[in-house]
Amino acid sequence: MPSVNVYLNKKYKKKNGKCAVYLIVHLDYKSLKFPTGVSVDPDPKSFNYSIMRIRGNSKSVKDDNLIIERALAQMNDIFVRYRLQSIHLTPELLKNEWKNPARRIDFYKFFDEILSERKGDIAHQTYKNHKSAIDKLKKFRPSLAFSEITPDFLENYRRWMKKTMKNDINTIYASMKILKANLNIAIKKGIIDSNPFNMIRVKEAKTDRIFLTIEELEILWQAYINQTYNDNNFNEFELRDLRHFLFMCFSGCRISDFKRLTTDNIINNILVYTPLKTIGVTSQAVKVPLNKYALKLIDDEPKNGSLLFLVISEQKLNEHMKDIAQKLGILKKITNHSARHTFATTWLAKTHDLAALQRLLGHSKISDTMKYVHITDSMLKKQMNVFEKIVFKKTKTPEPLHRG
Repeated sequence: MPSVNVYLNKKYKKKNGKCAVYLIVHLDYKSLKFPTGVSVDPDPKSFNYSIMRIRGNSKSVKDDNLIIERALAQMNDIFVRYRLQSIHLTPELLKNEWKNPARRIDFYKFFDEILSERKGDIAHQTYKNHKSAIDKLKKFRPSLAFSEITPDFLENYRRWMKKTMKNDINTIYASMKILKANLNIAIKKGIIDSNPFNMIRVKEAKTDRIFLTIEELEILWQAYINQTYNDNNFNEFELRDLRHFLFMCFSGCRISDFKRLTTDNIINNILVYTPLKTIGVTSQAVKVPLNKYALKLIDDEPKNGSLLFLVISEQKLNEHMKDIAQKLGILKKITNHSARHTFATTWLAKTHDLAALQRLLGHSKISDTMKYVHITDSMLKKQMNVFEKIVFKKTKTPEPLHRG
């Protein structure tokens, strides 16, 4: 059990002859000093060493003694709170608590308030991801104060997700990324002064993002136009889902934006919309000139008020598109987001214009666009052929070696 006492540091005097009053805490076999901000004349006539308070009845003396009392109360409040929560109070935690009392704010309460504030500004799936991340964190630590979120805590949480929850490296990265983002919000609001993530590194595995080649995209388009696969007819629901997926392949929009599109978003055959993901961050609209394929898909959609498309849930669309792709001989496990990757890869393969792609995808940073850039084997082969022709223009091309 930690103990706290008032201490007058008589070894160091200020120019006015006064000495600083501290609190001394004995914790984990360490002695920690915490300044109260009060200074006093060390003469016994001015300071009562038996009760460790300033002598006198003046207003300034009463105010200084009150500051000492409040400092003691604050310190004891920390002791009691940690004891009741069955959390071991370490010297480092105590220093954090004392340095910034706002750290005592319950992190989960803060998180819920921030999530509630942002609910109308973020995509529904993003909201669900944040809610899921905090629910998992609560399993690891049912109650959590800001002062407890240290680099050691984060490392222990990472190990718990890996060993107990059996999460893979990218699931862990996603959970930690959400936690880091909310701690950055806490910094902006002045609740904490630094992010413990600055002291650690959370790894993200590189994954192969699923997209369709130009040949595979053409297979889907021809199947849609003919409304058949392997001499069988698509039903109306399969055609609907294929139509929606193809539109995202030709426009590059996310499904969260696709579901919100109305007739007002089409201006002179240009798709104009503000991505839901960036609302509250930037108001810059994305403008995508619609090609003849995308315009036909809009015309084919049964009219449903002002909405351009009547979309089923993301999960159902993913399931249905995997089935449709398999029926057409495409064995990739595509999702709705594969359409956005397909758009980006196809655009780059045909235009080589990365700057324009950045605008069409609505990215503020080119690094975000690069995540959607995929180099296919066929693209590499074509580029190698170009490279081969320009390296030694005056040198006779050697005969290829045939290797078994």
